[in-house]
Amino acid sequence: MKILGLSHPHSGCGFHRVVLPLGFMNDVSGFVTNIPTDDILTQKWDILLFNRLSQYDNNFDEVRKQIGCKIVVDMDDDWVLPSNHINYYDYQELNSRIEKNLRDADMVTCTHERLANRIKPFNSNVQVFPNAIPFGEHQYHENKNNCDKIRIFWCGGVTHEGDLEILKNPIRKLKTHQQKIKMVIGGYDDSNDISKFIWDKMVSYFTASKQLPHEIIKGTTPDKYMNMYSNADIMLVPLLASDWAAGKSNLKLLEAATKKIPIICSAVEPYINDIDAPVFWVHNQTDWNKHLNLLINNPDIRKEYGEKIYNWAKTKYNIFNVNASRRKAFADLIAS
Repeated sequence: MKILGLSHPHSGCGFHRVVLPLGFMNDVSGFVTNIPTDDILTQKWDILLFNRLSQYDNNFDEVRKQIGCKIVVDMDDDWVLPSNHINYYDYQELNSRIEKNLRDADMVTCTHERLANRIKPFNSNVQVFPNAIPFGEHQYHENKNNCDKIRIFWCGGVTHEGDLEILKNPIRKLKTHQQKIKMVIGGYDDSNDISKFIWDKMVSYFTASKQLPHEIIKGTTPDKYMNMYSNADIMLVPLLASDWAAGKSNLKLLEAATKKIPIICSAVEPYINDIDAPVFWVHNQTDWNKHLNLLINNPDIRKEYGEKIYNWAKTKYNIFNVNASRRKAFADLIAS
């Protein structure tokens, strides 16, 4: 089975939905590029796989003639953004392209059933393959950097300002622990004025206006992303509840699990769909400080829940198990 994947080196979605699945799929010859040259295209491929959009949109019939393959479109979350999203206006132009890709694809893959139900009106051949991790491989090892402080950690992108604001008041209450903690925030991007403005607000929320000891880690490429998690002892996962957010995946839980980091998490979808996950659920604002105080003051509990989340995720979201189902679906598609 030969699969050609399309993904940009800086795309986190492409990395988790194209690069990792092809890189860790047994008995598959996979190749991923963002510039498919004539030499690449003239090879015999069974499947063309990409996330959401590609340079071949609106031209699938020609691609099938040229490459002679099936086309699989992957969706990692909902493509219809809420009006307060920073990319809302850009996506007004892209939505029709994405929906046409869904209709024209031979198969659509996605991360969970809620998203599959959103896709089915456009394409009935939808397969659910959750995000999964190659535990112990590549950057997904449990090694962490040493530190004499207890590091409270979050990382993500500029679109999470509203989620970080949830933590503004709980984090101000951590001043009683400021001699033994350090706030670590990863993903910082000051590449343009808008991003810098929003990120500076996010840093302020997460550090009590920089009154707490803190470290700011700049964003990096997806293949080095887990290096940020090496600077964490407690992971915070805040999320504003909304229909759109419910279409996201549980990837932050899996990434923290890789490094055996105990997690305090908003009890909202999609995370609450994993109700069996051994995390500290937040149902109201006071829960943040209740759980933080417990974990800051009890290293044995941090270690216990780090081990628990690791074992849970490795059992339930191991990429080798998920890829076995993905490979069978791809083989069935080729045979059809």
